[in-house]
Amino acid sequence: MTASVQYWRLPDEEADMVNYLRSIEPTMAIAYRTVETPQDLVWTDVADALVATNHQDNYLIAPTRFVPEMLVHRIDTPIKSGFSVMGMDAPALLYSPGRLAPPNRLYTTALSADWSYLGEGGKTVDKSAEFIHWGKQVMQWVRRSAPAWYRYKSQRLTTKAEAARERGLELVW
Repeated sequence: MTASVQYWRLPDEEADMVNYLRSIEPTMAIAYRTVETPQDLVWTDVADALVATNHQDNYLIAPTRFVPEMLVHRIDTPIKSGFSVMGMDAPALLYSPGRLAPPNRLYTTALSADWSYLGEGGKTVDKSAEFIHWGKQVMQWVRRSAPAWYRYKSQRLTTKAEAARERGLELVW
């Protein structure tokens, strides 16, 4: 089963999420992309990964205690080859940060998780109860931190993003 939250938040609100994640337990992140060698897959503190980047990547976010469980797999297709963390079965949330772009546009942020995955023989395997509890806790916090709606209940905004929209900021999906 998959769960997700789509919302708009201003760039300076990224630190709020980082602070929340750190308040519940040490948390790490890694850019969700393909790299040349397995050694290039480096988990870093969530603040270093999210606050100090230009947000060209999506990220896997996980409590530090789950990082050793992450499996690396080789990708070999005509389009790309290299190594990546296996995102679908990883005990991690997928985070796609929004961004502010000229002239006055704010792109949506997304947080999603799979609570289970297809294992060997096509059997559904549930992720650990500890990960599911942590992941649901984070998603609930995001929903509380983005209480306003834009058009539909599923399109959420933080209070600051809503105020910026009222002043003319364009929200982009």
